Amino acid sequence: MSELLTPRRERILRHVVQEYVALAQPVPSDLIARKYEADLSPATVRNELAALEEAGLIAQPHTSAGRVPTDRGYRYFVELLMQQESQLAPAERRTLRQQFNQLAALGTDSTHLAPTILARTLRSAAVATRTVSGHARVRRIELVPLEEDLVLVTLLMQSGGVRQVVHRSDSVLEREDLTRLSNELSEKLADKTPGQARRALKAVSDKARPFATSAIRLLQQAQEQSFAAVTLEGLAQLLSQPEFAHAEKLRPIIEVLEQQPLLARFLAESLASPGVQVIIGAENRLEQMRDAALVLTRYGVDEDAWGVLGVLGPTRLPYWRAVPMVRFVAELMDVVNSDSQHGRRSAP
Repeated sequence: MSELLTPRRERILRHVVQEYVALAQPVPSDLIARKYEADLSPATVRNELAALEEAGLIAQPHTSAGRVPTDRGYRYFVELLMQQESQLAPAERRTLRQQFNQLAALGTDSTHLAPTILARTLRSAAVATRTVSGHARVRRIELVPLEEDLVLVTLLMQSGGVRQVVHRSDSVLEREDLTRLSNELSEKLADKTPGQARRALKAVSDKARPFATSAIRLLQQAQEQSFAAVTLEGLAQLLSQPEFAHAEKLRPIIEVLEQQPLLARFLAESLASPGVQVIIGAENRLEQMRDAALVLTRYGVDEDAWGVLGVLGPTRLPYWRAVPMVRFVAELMDVVNSDSQHGRRSAP
């Protein structure tokens, strides 16, 4: 993140973000001076805009145009400038709760209901996956010599599943050495999820670490395949955004959305930890998603059984509304799912 700005520059950056999100047009300095900063001269506003541009927080698409936020500018806004704004009004919470409960009472699956409400309210695309019934966890790892420097890495999971991959070692290892490494990996990675296993890598010996990495990759693949079913709503809203008027910007995103296994893996990889996460433009791991922004969170009443809920749109998202709305709708999903599990239906 950039260094902290002066309060005045933070105000002006906030104005640029909010106006650009609302109008999808570069924001000129005279608009800011006239609408927000009557005490500042247009020349002063232009100087502050130039400083923000030099800091990489805004950009000027054309010489005669106004400014637009950059990915870094949006990130600064999300992290430091929208805390007080990112709250849903009590009336809006009541409305969302009523909509959710009415449709849930009719038997609508929450993984269809939640993204439908988000897409309609935020005018963006929205996604949800079903909850995963338990994370993929290690039971044991076996290393078997094949020939010369080839080793068969076998991952046995707590669920009873088995996955294998052939690993090419940097050196030829005897069967006794591989047995010892198998025991070490099984001891240090037992009962761990993919994220926990990655964090445990530092405790694994140098010789065992390459095999551990291969096993963790197998474990991650097993976890990601649990998210195979993804509900997508609001595609028409996404298509209507002016940023995607040109097909070359939208086509890569559509390719990801149409490939459910790829989309599911992307969603799972993006949520390494609980809480609402905002992924903006170039922060996306997938190259195809570099013109998009996502606001994602986990939902699920069981720590070891969770799904993903979120919205997807251009980087010009109203983050101050998307973040609290995604969080609140995930809470509604948790309450409805919990009540359903216990054979009752009550308002959250």
